[in-house]
Amino acid sequence: MKVGLKKLHENEWLVHMGCAAVKMDQFSVALLNITLAHLLALEQGESHSMLKSYIKLGLRIKALKDLECQNLLRVLDNKDILMFMMVANDPELNDLIMKNTGGILAKQFEADLANASMPNKEILKGAIRRIVEKTFELESLGQIEFTSTDTKYI
Repeated sequence: MKVGLKKLHENEWLVHMGCAAVKMDQFSVALLNITLAHLLALEQGESHSMLKSYIKLGLRIKALKDLECQNLLRVLDNKDILMFMMVANDPELNDLIMKNTGGILAKQFEADLANASMPNKEILKGAIRRIVEKTFELESLGQIEFTSTDTKYI
């Protein structure tokens, strides 16, 4: 079955699957993409980690500017941030988060990263899902913006 995507508005996509068409928000489209990649890998006899796909979505945080990162971190649960930092194991992400949180919280994150044990995959996926959902929500509200070298303003 072929799947097609068409962007309708800022946070509204039209997904065509066979003869059906469904309107979805950007987060739902990202989850659909993860699911399709998982199914394609299984069909080809390969392995695919849903957790790694969630981590990849969460790592979009690294593309935020400092002020936008601070806005995002303010609305996230610190436990979710800590679990994401643990599972992502990305020094660049850790530096970004430490730089954009208060000094006391940054020291707490540092201590927890050194001492905390890794939770199970379902708890990790839940934490990352909450982070990614909030990221997409703030992006759709225009409170944060992901920019790249290809971003141009009129």
